Amino acid sequence: MSVLPARRPPDDSPADWRVLALAAVPPLAVLVLRVLMPGQPEGDGLYPVTAASMVSDPGEAFWLAARPLLYGLLVIGAVLGGLWLAVRRLGWPRIRATVLALWVLMWTAMGAWLVASEMNRNGRQPLPEQSARVLLAREMQPTKRRPGGTEVYFERQGDATPQRLFVEDAPVTAFAPGSIARLHAHAGRWWGQWGRLESRLELPRPPVSAPAGRAPGG
Repeated sequence: MSVLPARRPPDDSPADWRVLALAAVPPLAVLVLRVLMPGQPEGDGLYPVTAASMVSDPGEAFWLAARPLLYGLLVIGAVLGGLWLAVRRLGWPRIRATVLALWVLMWTAMGAWLVASEMNRNGRQPLPEQSARVLLAREMQPTKRRPGGTEVYFERQGDATPQRLFVEDAPVTAFAPGSIARLHAHAGRWWGQWGRLESRLELPRPPVSAPAGRAPGG
């Protein structure tokens, strides 16, 4: 008498197409949402006011520049390490649903952040004009995302916290260290500030050539 092979239990795992859809659709949706965002209006001239760190040696400057990348690599390494341990201990079929759910949740949170950031920027309200003392200014070359200008490091009147702001189409000579500039700031709907700096320095103007006189007998 021949022995019949044991019947395999039904596979209740998601179909391959569903796994691929859950892996590909969320990032594509966030990318489309980002493309459809209107962005900063043309001619607005307002740029984010961010905190600045003044450094005194090249090593400290290198650390400040590399710190975001290093932290990002540490987070990615921790996530990949945790995923590898979970797969090794429990197996991919048992954790697949949880990983896909966390993947979708992460991209959903990113999409919600994009929408909230756009609403926050569109709801800006002007603040009273302030005086700002220039600490440092450096020239910024134009890129694909923004025009050229000057990045100004400054501190507000009554506040010694260094801040920085990009000034569009402004020469670096307009913001000499120690000079006073006018800050036109706008507060976001919920968080953050945007602003525009105006120099009080009188820049030298190029000489205007006198019109040529008529030639004799003309």
